[in-house]
Amino acid sequence: MSRKIPILAFTALVVLALCATPLFAQSSQTPPGTVAVTITARSSHGSAPKLTREDISVQEDRQPRPVVSLTPLNGPDSPLQLVIFIDSSSTPQLGAQFDEISRFINALPQSAQVALAYSANGSAHMDHGFTTDRAAIKNALHLPMGPAVGNTDIYGALSGLIKKWPAAGQSREVLLISDGIDVTYGLFNTQPMQNPGLQRAIRDAQKNHIIVFSVFVSSGRATRNRFLNNNGQGSLNELTSSTGGYSFFQGTQTPVSFRPFLDDLQRMLAAQYLLTFRPAPVSTSEFHNLKVTTEASGVKLLAPNSVYVPASQ
Repeated sequence: MSRKIPILAFTALVVLALCATPLFAQSSQTPPGTVAVTITARSSHGSAPKLTREDISVQEDRQPRPVVSLTPLNGPDSPLQLVIFIDSSSTPQLGAQFDEISRFINALPQSAQVALAYSANGSAHMDHGFTTDRAAIKNALHLPMGPAVGNTDIYGALSGLIKKWPAAGQSREVLLISDGIDVTYGLFNTQPMQNPGLQRAIRDAQKNHIIVFSVFVSSGRATRNRFLNNNGQGSLNELTSSTGGYSFFQGTQTPVSFRPFLDDLQRMLAAQYLLTFRPAPVSTSEFHNLKVTTEASGVKLLAPNSVYVPASQ
């Protein structure tokens, strides 16, 4: 029988004051009869070339669909919104990476808005709402509590974070720092396809057009447990690949340095597009399989593997 694992209470009630003002900004809607997804161009030769609508092919449920537009993102007219989301059960050694995290956010476009959140007991606690003040995010970073905090229900917490975000069409991303291990539903259900919390978080992200990237860090609780480590990394990979993001690993240990990963992420964020296409008319709002490809040389596209299509009017 599945059951929730008891965990320690988290006492960061002071963040409630942040709820007095909106944490997430509204963005524009897509044209009627179309669906928009964010895609990322990843090049094997440094910076990805600029893509046009003619470079992109879309299949919905294995059927080709017309591309309406392809618009570059993360500029002044479409600012990036990025949440750095830290699993509170992560090793306190993560503090050694704070300078690299600060370096990363300082290198983002000036218009980019960054927020900071920590997971606890299935909830996302906002330590700082969206801001362009890089120093404010750096000052809000603090050491996670480590394995002593117990299971944080990381995917339930991610769903909670996503539900605070409006489902409109802007560049919205999460950088999840975690070991990906979630024993909320029992040890067997730490496997990617068996974890209902993970599958729910994927659907929530896809429906709300949110991309998740991840960096694997050890919590210390599964250092010698290959089963849990494999399931944790497999879950992170399932989450990121399904939402159009990417997972960074360095074995099963906390990386010595985040710099190579964050530099790669920086390049990916600079090569994102809002892809708008016309789906097949449907009578019921539901998810459909999605495949986005390009024939541009040396370029691989990252895109969600499912898209939520509203019922036709």
